[in-house]
Amino acid sequence: MLGALVLTCLAGNALAASDPALPEGNTKVVTKSRLGVWMLREDPAQPRMNCSVKFVSSSKNPPGLTILGPTPKSAHAVILFSGSDIPVSSAVQDVQVELVQQDLPPTRLPAKQFPRQAGSPDGVLAVPVGDIRQTLKSMRDRENNMQLRMESTTVFSLDYDGLALARNAMLDCMEGRTFAGQSLKEATAEIRPLGTSVIKGQAYFKGALLAAKKYPPKGSQAVGLIWMTDEFKAWYEQVKRDQKMPKQIPQAILKHFMRTKILDDKGSFVFTNMPPGEYLLITDFSYERTRNQEEVIGRTDVYTAGGRYIGSNNQITVNTYAFQEGVTFEKRVVVPADGQTIEVSLDKSCLMGC
Repeated sequence: MLGALVLTCLAGNALAASDPALPEGNTKVVTKSRLGVWMLREDPAQPRMNCSVKFVSSSKNPPGLTILGPTPKSAHAVILFSGSDIPVSSAVQDVQVELVQQDLPPTRLPAKQFPRQAGSPDGVLAVPVGDIRQTLKSMRDRENNMQLRMESTTVFSLDYDGLALARNAMLDCMEGRTFAGQSLKEATAEIRPLGTSVIKGQAYFKGALLAAKKYPPKGSQAVGLIWMTDEFKAWYEQVKRDQKMPKQIPQAILKHFMRTKILDDKGSFVFTNMPPGEYLLITDFSYERTRNQEEVIGRTDVYTAGGRYIGSNNQITVNTYAFQEGVTFEKRVVVPADGQTIEVSLDKSCLMGC
């Protein structure tokens, strides 16, 4: 139950997502709601340039919506759509997409389809924007089930609200005005105490003594963490007594959950700004397995040298099938004092096979 619970809670807490590559000082939280968080990226070294706003959805396996402003290399803006349902191409190519919004006629848009980016399991579509200011002003504050379709197939779907505030922050950034909102670190500090400790390690699964290690995909948010305070333990004991998953998770409990991205092809992960205490690391991912299956495709009759029939043998072919196998496992970690770096191997090894 605990593994399912952490995945449910992480899906409902967009600020629980930790991206070690994201510079916290240049990322500001514009607004947040139950649907997710709008964040603004600024570049203090180049005012009016490199501004962007991104919506981080609180849904599980969230799609991405990012609006990128002009840069020193390009005066054009672009809207990026990313998600696991977006197909990838072997090279950048021009495509046509259809934007579907409630109460509006569908709109055909030119886009560029990208190969899968390093460090991400998602496909990416980029829609170029001529006048970014006019485009921002034309976008609605709230969308319910906004979709992108390719060849009549829905490849992207998103609910969001709060775009009016994100739009104003983006426009101010492009005018060289600094946004006065909270940094990502400050917003996180409102949810839970911050420390200076680090929990880092490697997640993998080993299905047998001689089997190769299987790692979660690079860029996936496959590792979650629970801060095991007395408050959380008391709440979880009540959940176990009730023998059912709660319909809603209290905000005071949501602060106990975090998740982070896998950094490389060897399952590396890191959690920063952690206070002392007890934690439970949980990983949940799928890996590819193969299975051989024999199939009788015919029979061969057998005769003696004199032509007498003595029986028959099956003609057998062996087919190999690939399929995805899911694994979930956990490990407890203790940070005894602030400022420490704890290294852990988050692994499950089945020496005799699982």
